[in-house]
Amino acid sequence: MDRYAITFAIRPGSEAAVAAVLGDYARPPTEVDADTRLLRTTVFLRGTTVVRVVDVEGFIGTVMAHLARQPEVQEVERLLNPHLVEPRDLDDADAARAFFARSMMQVLTQRSAPGAASRVGSRHALVYPVLPGRGPEVDAIVQAGGDPPAAARAASPLLGTTVFRKDDLVVRMFEIDGSLEGASDQLTRATPLLQAGRALQHLLVRTTDLTTEAGLRAFLVEQSMTVVTDRVAGRPAEAAR
Repeated sequence: MDRYAITFAIRPGSEAAVAAVLGDYARPPTEVDADTRLLRTTVFLRGTTVVRVVDVEGFIGTVMAHLARQPEVQEVERLLNPHLVEPRDLDDADAARAFFARSMMQVLTQRSAPGAASRVGSRHALVYPVLPGRGPEVDAIVQAGGDPPAAARAASPLLGTTVFRKDDLVVRMFEIDGSLEGASDQLTRATPLLQAGRALQHLLVRTTDLTTEAGLRAFLVEQSMTVVTDRVAGRPAEAAR
């Protein structure tokens, strides 16, 4: 399984309309061929920023080309286009490739707790408020560590974490067995997360404090993204929360 994320900007004031479109579209076929399929899609929204995370089995290009041909996806694109800062034409193969190239986020780190592959957790995402132009400096710090304990106990609610970056947009996605509120105590007391917070602090806006438990707890609330939809192949889609 490989994980990818794309991001795009929407026009101010269109948040509710975009959430409605992306939260209630018809599910396209997820099986592409014997070796390729879409496993999971999660869409997050914060302000005018949309982040779509996809888990795929096989080649991502094949999955995206398959989805672009599906009438369900084409209808979503038609409804979305008036709300996009940069309208796109996915009927044009070259334009589609250019859009995905511009929108793709880098995966800085992806780690799972032992046994997490057999458990489907809820997804939550947070945006790090990085100072303008400082995004690339985040890479080395995140890749050096800071993920809540990699050797988490089997009973831990934290199943995994992935960090994505595109320019100055840095997003951490948690997968949790339960609610984010239920896992917040473990997350805010995780020594690696506090250590990473101290290393990142100089790259963030001044109102953010990732160096203390109280600061992390506030960060989990204040910087959260809305889950617009979360779809796992073979399971009903989860409602936005």
